[in-house]
Amino acid sequence: MRAFKKHLAARACLLLLLALLGLSLGTAAMAGQPEVDIQAQGQAKHWLGLLDQGNYDEAYRQAAPVLQAAVTPAKWRQMMTQLAAKTGPSKERKLLHGRATQDLPGAPKGNYYLAVFEPNFTRQPKLLEQVALILESDGQWRVAGYYLK
Repeated sequence: MRAFKKHLAARACLLLLLALLGLSLGTAAMAGQPEVDIQAQGQAKHWLGLLDQGNYDEAYRQAAPVLQAAVTPAKWRQMMTQLAAKTGPSKERKLLHGRATQDLPGAPKGNYYLAVFEPNFTRQPKLLEQVALILESDGQWRVAGYYLK
């Protein structure tokens, strides 16, 4: 009976150590997350600022190749011009949330960041902006998709 109690105690200690190790490893893995948030959100805000200024050509040039492959520069400029005519300029925007992910529906596996903003468009103030960014091989976040809801 005494041997059984020692076995249970040793097992409980082992489980506790494994749990603590898991917590510390999880914390280490998450340590880089705030930096990812800062970089990706900063790039999203910068890129949205280009749209706010009507600088659609520069926004296109700074976008990820996946976005550029989906639409020509002329079509992009046309779509953004039409969109701006409907929404009006954004007086300000607030980040609602952002998260890193490796799975994006309809996209190949990669390092993505999804940011959702609440803009204050002059003509349609009740919209949400979703910006999907991809981490490119040069270490830069670039916009791979832009959606209004």
